Amino acid sequence: MPTQDKASPERDQPRVTVIGSGTGVPSLTRGYPGILVRAEGEIMLLDTGPCTLARLLHKGITYADIDKVFYTHLHPDHSADMTSILFAMRNAEPRRVKPLQVFGPPGLKEFYQGLNSLYGNVLSPKSYELSLAELWNDETVFDGWKVRTRQMAHMIPTIGYRLEFSSGKVLVYSGDTDYCENIVELAKGADVLILECSFPDDLRVEGHLVPSLCAKIAKESGCKVLALSHFYPQWEGRDILRECRSFYNGNIILAEDLMEFLL
Repeated sequence: MPTQDKASPERDQPRVTVIGSGTGVPSLTRGYPGILVRAEGEIMLLDTGPCTLARLLHKGITYADIDKVFYTHLHPDHSADMTSILFAMRNAEPRRVKPLQVFGPPGLKEFYQGLNSLYGNVLSPKSYELSLAELWNDETVFDGWKVRTRQMAHMIPTIGYRLEFSSGKVLVYSGDTDYCENIVELAKGADVLILECSFPDDLRVEGHLVPSLCAKIAKESGCKVLALSHFYPQWEGRDILRECRSFYNGNIILAEDLMEFLL
């Protein structure tokens, strides 16, 4: 079970920070979607909505520190800061030298090429190596840990991620999705399952989750902790936790911007 991150001796545990818990609708309290993961000696991002790069500074992280970026899909609220990140990495100080790996669903390479062409090739690396890899229903092995991806049920090609760390801890991130068997499969026995919970049940929108569906996924997957994020303004004035509790009595975290926890 994750604990709120204070001065902890458990420095080797994967550390997760919610960069933004909101959506594509601007909010004074919830930023655009993004998750920071510090694990395996690396700095990783799951989605980079607008202002992700600037918000990382609150955690002492610059563009020179990022090792890997994993995109669930290419809607602007999840991917717009790709432009800011790659443009910043061309600066002379601090100079970006280590390689950057970017992963995403089919279409990622064309998306990057289109952006780079639109901006006059100012997203091309000058001092580091950039690699882009398109994933679908895949397993990618790194040094002592791995990432599994599965297709999600959304409007455009979208993948969910299962990060299996060398410590044995497992983090699963859905991105945007409706209920589907693939997210249940990815989340089996996860230490933390981060699901979008866009709307209340009575305002359900196809392609997104609501509390009853989040509960169904959590129960069927047997995850240890359910973390909910991606809250639309339709939640304003409503008790999110109470509505979720009417369907699920397990451990629930309601994401807030810059919240941190350990796996």
